[in-house]
Parts: sequence; structure tokens; C-alpha cells
Amino acid sequence: MKFILVVLEDAEAAEVTRALVDAGLRVTRLVSGGGLLRRGHSVFFTAVEDDKVDEAVALVRAHLPKAEQAGARRGMLFVLPVEAYIQA
Repeated sequence: MKFILVVLEDAEAAEVTRALVDAGLRVTRLVSGGGLLRRGHSVFFTAVEDDKVDEAVALVRAHLPKAEQAGARRGMLFVLPVEAYIQA
């Protein structure tokens, strides 16, 4: 199992979150602020089976708006191993 953590600007997060939910993934979204320009960001995460990681990453990439400049960063995505998954 893998833990996927995504950080995007607020304006870009809604469509990506909806795509993941529509694909049957459970997503938790947190809103944060700060940074140099005080822009709002959304951090969202989900846990997926190893064989679903590529699909989830592809969904995130497909639903991000195109970058205005070549090579511009649109967000950050981390895929982390899950040692244990416990529902309380």
C-alpha cells in the first residue's frame, strides 16, 4: 500500500480532488496558507494499493491545468510506503 500526498494551489485542487473521488478513491483535503506570496494551498492525501499508484498519479496529472510557462511547477506529489494501515 502507498500513501499519496499532493500539494496544489487552491484554485487547481478542486478538479483534481473530484477526479480522484470519481475514480473511487477516498480523499482527505486540508486547506493551508502562507509562503512567500501568501497564496492558499490545498494538501490532500489518499492511500492506494500498490497496483493503483500509477493510475492515481495519472489522474492528478491529467486534471491539472496546463502550465503557463514551459517547465513551470504545478504542484508537488509524494508517494510514500505504508507500513501499516489501521482504521480506528
